[in-house]
Amino acid sequence: MNFRHTFFLFVVLTVQSVFSQNTITGTVTSQNGDPIPGATIIIEDSNIGVQTDFDGNFTINASANDTLIVRYLGFIEERVYVASDKSSYNVILKEDINQLGEVVVVGYGTQKKEVLTSSVAQIDGEELAEESVLNATQALQGKAAGVQVIASDAPGQASRVVIRGLGTVQGGRDPLFVVDGVLTDNINNINTSDIESINVLKDAASLAIYGNRGANGVVIVTTKKGRTEKVQIKFNTYTGVRDILSTVEMANSEQFVIYSNEAARRDLQNDNDPSNDNDFSNFIPTNQAFNTNWLDEITQLGLIQDYYLSLSTGSENIKAFFSAGFNEERGILLNNDFNRLTVRSNVDYKINNKLDFSHKVGIQLATGTPQSFGLFTSAYKQAPIIPARMDDGTFGSSIAINNVANPLIDATNAFKREKNKFFKVQGAFQFDYEIYKDLSFTSRFSIETEYGRFYNFRNRLGRFLADNPSNTESSFEGGVDNPARTRLTVTHTNTYRWFVDNYFTYNKSFFENHNVNVTIGITAEENRSEFLSATRNNVPLSDNLNFNLNNGDQDDTQSNSGAISVTDRLYSYLARINYDYKGKYLLGGSFRRDGSSRFQPGSQFGNFYAVSAGWVVTKEDFFDDTVFDVLKFRGSFGQLGNQNVPFNIVTATTGSGGFYAFGPNQDLQQGITITGTVQEDLSWEVTEETNIGLEYKLFDFRLSGEVDVYRRVNTNAILEIELPDVIGFDPFNSAVGEVENKGIEFSLNWSDKLSEDFSYSIGGNFSFNENEISKVTNPFFSEQIGGFINNGEYTKKIAVGQPLGSFFLYEVEGIDESGDFVYRDNNNNGTIDEGDRKFFDSYLPKYYASLNLSVNFKNFDFSTDIFGNFGNKIYNGKKAQRFGNENIELSTFNNRFTSGRPSNTTPRAFNDVPISSDYYLESGDFVRINNMTLGYTLPEGALKYFDNIRVYASARNPIIWKRFSGFTPELPGDPLGGAGIELDAYPTLRSFYIGLNTSF
Repeated sequence: MNFRHTFFLFVVLTVQSVFSQNTITGTVTSQNGDPIPGATIIIEDSNIGVQTDFDGNFTINASANDTLIVRYLGFIEERVYVASDKSSYNVILKEDINQLGEVVVVGYGTQKKEVLTSSVAQIDGEELAEESVLNATQALQGKAAGVQVIASDAPGQASRVVIRGLGTVQGGRDPLFVVDGVLTDNINNINTSDIESINVLKDAASLAIYGNRGANGVVIVTTKKGRTEKVQIKFNTYTGVRDILSTVEMANSEQFVIYSNEAARRDLQNDNDPSNDNDFSNFIPTNQAFNTNWLDEITQLGLIQDYYLSLSTGSENIKAFFSAGFNEERGILLNNDFNRLTVRSNVDYKINNKLDFSHKVGIQLATGTPQSFGLFTSAYKQAPIIPARMDDGTFGSSIAINNVANPLIDATNAFKREKNKFFKVQGAFQFDYEIYKDLSFTSRFSIETEYGRFYNFRNRLGRFLADNPSNTESSFEGGVDNPARTRLTVTHTNTYRWFVDNYFTYNKSFFENHNVNVTIGITAEENRSEFLSATRNNVPLSDNLNFNLNNGDQDDTQSNSGAISVTDRLYSYLARINYDYKGKYLLGGSFRRDGSSRFQPGSQFGNFYAVSAGWVVTKEDFFDDTVFDVLKFRGSFGQLGNQNVPFNIVTATTGSGGFYAFGPNQDLQQGITITGTVQEDLSWEVTEETNIGLEYKLFDFRLSGEVDVYRRVNTNAILEIELPDVIGFDPFNSAVGEVENKGIEFSLNWSDKLSEDFSYSIGGNFSFNENEISKVTNPFFSEQIGGFINNGEYTKKIAVGQPLGSFFLYEVEGIDESGDFVYRDNNNNGTIDEGDRKFFDSYLPKYYASLNLSVNFKNFDFSTDIFGNFGNKIYNGKKAQRFGNENIELSTFNNRFTSGRPSNTTPRAFNDVPISSDYYLESGDFVRINNMTLGYTLPEGALKYFDNIRVYASARNPIIWKRFSGFTPELPGDPLGGAGIELDAYPTLRSFYIGLNTSF
């Protein structure tokens, strides 16, 4: 080939190459939607490249089949394949945790995770929003070590959160929630999709800054804000169905009759009067016309739907985020519904180079129609031979058989109507002023106000007639002239809180290697509450739909009450300092002095503090280990407080007419009797905590985890004191106890990207906590009993050396030859009495753990969460609450002792009230799949105007493996109350959803 041919070919190829190139445009943003200016876009295997402008936009000439490499410091590199039929690309860069310093929200500020010396668990809001849940606390379950979430599936109810065990018997046990600086009791009003992150503060080093509010842990919720100059709109929705996850199979009519007649025969055998041996009046005929499934009668398939719309936009000086969400739930109980509307407005203003202003306002409107959870117990106990309704439409009655009400009467709201309405506003208004480069001042004013409206109408006469066919209007509580045939009660409540926080933040680096962060400030808050209640009798039935108090009797049968009070005020001084040398040696300290109006003068002020230290070993010059990318040790000690404690009330009683017989002649004298005393210096409970932690990252940051060991002691737990009877005082509260929690927490996460199309992560956490009342300093300590199940029996007791909520029961030794329980004579006195009861562990789990898995393959995503807790007990209260002729479980019928089939586990049929024993105590161990979600994201540009479209199907609580025979092993409540006792409890539900996530 000669020179002319070669030159001609070169020109042709060059021209062909030039004219085959396309102009490619696009935008580079972060996962939060922020534009990334200065990002580099390079054509692979060439020197051709451009950078994005201030808005994240770029333009480059590239040919089909080229690969664009998009890079920016602190983000994972992305590769974009140039297609012949596409000229515009939106590139989203993910943060590279290997390079970026993760920021953790702590009290009154933020800190970099790498220099943090306290135990803080951070959960990303996107992770929470992946699950179809109405309440963010339920989505927290299994997400953080040391955080136990006792879930509730009842419409409108929050789950119970316990951080590192319980430290108090009578004080408040819930953590403090902080929403954008607003201190609150719960986050029921927060839409999960509005949450940017949740940080759970667990140890004294992170909690002492909250003083007497920090003993039960703190959950800090940060909501989203505007982040991009491009207007971004998101619309999410899902709908689903719900039903009971685990039901209890009950005896049918034939089996019920057999059991009841055997019980009646037993009663005759135990009667020493021979003349009654042939008395069959208590026997039930065998041929029954009805076989009612009472649980089916009062429940339905639950339905749920949720809609969420948000708008995010911004400029250099203003960034705004707005959202609105609406969800509606039809509960599984008839007429037990709930709906909620949430609205949020978060706006950040940059007034000038030194002054910023922001406001974050959230509003909730909610309406619920409540039902008693006792309906589940009534359905469990009611005899299947009783019809739900008679042929004439009236309700069936069991008055001739047992004392269980027909649960369908209340479930259908036939003779009652209730409605609850809530309006809640939370707002935080904040100024940030940069005094000079390293010193800033923050001033924040926050409010929270909630209005409640409770309406309760009762057709008392109608219910009386329905309960018993033999009841008549003339026999109703005084006859036809009774002034309360119907009754309407309307109650209005209002709580109002304001908070003021003023603090300085100083952040300075000295000589390049010494870094100091100082926070110092003052805070104040005030809580107010009021209520007003009115009752009107004989409101016409036609008016009950409007809850109208203007109709009805106009005489003195109408009653009303009300109150307004200043609940408490709190003034505080706070300070915190954190120091690090080269990010290698870490020191921290915090202090808070609280003054609370809740306590008596002389006991109003308290000091709380914490000290901490850390060592990042991998930053040492001598550390040359290729396994660890990060290895950090940390430790802390401090004191926390709990001001939500009970108070003593002194009562004074008078004798007949205010006179007492007194003196040698027993003359009547006017006077009163004081039956109580108080501990005048009763104040907040104080908790001391020691924590030692280890953080690590390995294998190029793909494996990360933490280990924490802690000991937390409430040194002055408030318990009940009971002086000898001769002193004549009622029991009273005193700070005489010590409650100890000690445990260990593990978390482990592995994340990897095997190719451009496939990435995955797997993680889990494990927690062990041992709880104990370790000491009591007063010899008159009253070992209180509790766990009453409304049949004259109790199940719990407080004692030194035992965990809170311990069950105190008789011990079943076996079944005798007659088929009756044999109880162990533990005190060897020859009789079964109170001295034979013993402790059988607590409802508090010793272990709880979770496992989380997520997989992304091309446009598909899959995630699942598994959670379990172990080492606790559950008392089957609904099974133990017998009086006579209630229905029994099928297993009880099949395994009962009979003369032809002796049993050593289940007694013969009986109608006695059973004493509280370990026969009704079961294991609370369970493992449950909390969530399974499969999603598909449509290819980019599949639909015009949409940046992202994802459809998914999700199952919540689809499967459970449990040892408890009842509805649910998750039973929240008070340690001396219903916690861990299944009686009048809402069952765990399984839910199935389909959903859609879009952005444009």
